[in-house]
Amino acid sequence: METKRLRKFLIITFAITGLAWGSLAILIKLSAISFTHPIGTVLHIIGGFGPTIASLFVMEEKLSFKSVIKFVFHYKRKTIFYFWTLVAMAIAVIGISSMELNPALPWYLMPIVFLQAVFIYGGEEELGWRGIMQPILERLLPFPVATVITGTVWGIWHIPLWFVEGSSQQNMAFPFFLVLGVLLSFFLAALYKRTQCVFACNVFHGLINTLLSMFVIKLNLTLVGGLVVMLVYSIYLWYSEDNKAVT
Repeated sequence: METKRLRKFLIITFAITGLAWGSLAILIKLSAISFTHPIGTVLHIIGGFGPTIASLFVMEEKLSFKSVIKFVFHYKRKTIFYFWTLVAMAIAVIGISSMELNPALPWYLMPIVFLQAVFIYGGEEELGWRGIMQPILERLLPFPVATVITGTVWGIWHIPLWFVEGSSQQNMAFPFFLVLGVLLSFFLAALYKRTQCVFACNVFHGLINTLLSMFVIKLNLTLVGGLVVMLVYSIYLWYSEDNKAVT
């Protein structure tokens, strides 16, 4: 039953995203539209909502407005501390390692960029990746394996954007993006395990995307060391919560 749900989720996700982003890449290549053209923007957004839409087809409860609200906003009480800890760590690691704001993006636009990142450009994916895929895999496989698989599939799902002229992904090497995605999967998996809240993952995902946009990212020891510390903390959070549930 679980594998069937996961298979259905992945098929719908990749079908929607592949069709939207594939069409976008072809239309831009043919000079029919640009990346910033309204049609290009719509296709870009539709592709990003692939996991979001797919999650609604495989929810455990019958699809309704009430069940969707519960699926997204349900949370475990007294867990906000873990959310804010990861938020503070992410801001510190990226901010201190970079120390340079992106000159192409004025700082006063940060609230707008953040809201877009949470609800349109990244955060919305969490209904699928952490709301559906990660929990299913955790019931079938050890946590580290489940998380690496989720992060790898998540990274592969982005591949069409490297063929879309004008997308931000073209400014980043795919191997670096994939490693970052797997690391972020550990942070988000731990956050979901602790809070049981998909929306908390939406917000954290949106925050990371905002930070990556607002700062000029520099690959240095501070960044690597900070990410390793966050990784260790995330693994600790997951297993300490798992042990608590067992006892």
